[in-house]
Amino acid sequence: PECVLNSAVTTDRIIVLLEGAGGTDKNEHGHRRDTIPIQRAIEKHGVTCVVVQYQEEYGVDLYKNNKARVENDALASMLKEDRVAGLIMRNNPGTLSSRTQAKLDSLVCGLNDMGVKVMSHPEVQKRMGAKDSLTKIRHLRCGLDDTEVYYDAEGFRGGFRKSIAFRPRVIKQNRGSQGEGIWICKLKDESQYCEEFGDRVADLDEMLVLMEANDNHVEEHTVGEFVEFCINGRTEAAGIDWQSTGEGKYLEGGAESGSMLVDQRFLPRIVEGEVRCMMVGKNLVELIHKKPREGGLSATLQSGAIYTKYTPDAPEFINLVKNFEYDLPYVMSAFGIEDQPLPLLWTADYILGDKLQDGSDTFYVGEFNCACVGITQQLYQADIVGKTAVETCFGTSMACENSAPIPVPTSQSLEDVVKVLSHLDK
Repeated sequence: PECVLNSAVTTDRIIVLLEGAGGTDKNEHGHRRDTIPIQRAIEKHGVTCVVVQYQEEYGVDLYKNNKARVENDALASMLKEDRVAGLIMRNNPGTLSSRTQAKLDSLVCGLNDMGVKVMSHPEVQKRMGAKDSLTKIRHLRCGLDDTEVYYDAEGFRGGFRKSIAFRPRVIKQNRGSQGEGIWICKLKDESQYCEEFGDRVADLDEMLVLMEANDNHVEEHTVGEFVEFCINGRTEAAGIDWQSTGEGKYLEGGAESGSMLVDQRFLPRIVEGEVRCMMVGKNLVELIHKKPREGGLSATLQSGAIYTKYTPDAPEFINLVKNFEYDLPYVMSAFGIEDQPLPLLWTADYILGDKLQDGSDTFYVGEFNCACVGITQQLYQADIVGKTAVETCFGTSMACENSAPIPVPTSQSLEDVVKVLSHLDK
C-alpha cells in the first residue's frame, strides 16, 4: 500500500517508526494496527516516516536467527545516519526475547546519545512502567504518601505486617499483566485495625480476605501464608489451596531483575472504577472511565469492566485534570529522567479517593504506562500523535501549504527505506 505525504518535505531528515517483528499485535499486513495511521499522520505534518521491524535473533531456527542478525545490524547502521532525527518505539513488551530486546535497547540508548529523539527511551519505559513508580510520585498531588516498595523478603515480611495491621492494602507485583499478582488485602476481623500506623504488627496466623485483580476471585489465607506465597510460591508453608492462576514468587531474581512488591493504601472507591488519562506528550487527549462489573474491583476488559470515554473538559473530572496539569511539569524529574521528553503515547490511571468536605472528588494515580500504548480503538488520535512526534524532533510542524503530494511507500524492509532515502536525496 501507499501513503501520501500531502505537503512538501522541508527537511531531508526522517522519523523512523520501529516495531518488533512478529507477535500477536500485528494485522494481516504484519504491522500493528495503529502503525500506518501514525506514519501517515507524521507525513501529513511534513516529515518522511519509514516503518522498520527489528527481528528476533534467538528463535528455534538457526538459519533465521543468523539472517535476523544480519538484518538487524544493517538496520542499526541505517539508524545511525545523520538524517535520522527521531525514533518512535512501537515494540510491544514480550514480542522479542529478553536477549534480543537487550540488544535493541542498547542500540536505542546509543542513538539517544547521538542526539536522536527517542520516543520513548528504554529507561523512561522502565522507570515509569515499574510499580515502584508510585513511590517516586508520592510527594505529588497524584500520589499517596504512605506508599512503600519492597525489594527483598525481609523488607516485605516486616513492612506488610505493619501496614496491613493499620488499613486494607493493595499489594502489586512488578511483573504480570491484566491484574495477575495484584492483591486487595483486608483483615478478616476488621476490628483489629489499629488507630495509628505502626501501633501494632499483624500476627502471622491472622486471617486475610484476598481478592486478585485479574479475575476478582476471593480466597482466604493467613498473613503468614500470603507472605510465603508472595516470596516463595506454592510451598507447604503457603498452604495448598490457592485458587490463583499465578505462581507467586514475586521477588524472585531480586531487585537487579526488576522484582519488587509495592504496598499501597487500598482506596474503597475502586468499586467505582479507574479513570485513565490518555496522553500524547504533554497533551491530555481523552479520559476513559473504566468501571468494574457489579461486585468486582478489577477494571480490566478481561474481568468484564465497562469503558466510557470523556473529553478532557468533562465536569465529572475537573479536580483530576486540574491536579494532573499541576503535576505534569514535575513528572519526569520525579523519576530522575528530566533530560527526556514526556512519552509520545502514555497513560496515567487514577483511582477515586475520599471526598473533600465540599463533596468534590479526589483522585490518586494507581499506574503509569508508556510501553507501546495502543490507539487501535482511537485512531482519530493519530493526527495529534504525528504532530507531537514532529514537534518533539523539530520544534514545530514541518507541513507547507499548496504543495503537490509525494507518494511514500509504507516500509517493511531495508530496501524500501533505501528507496525513500534515495528519493529525498534527489
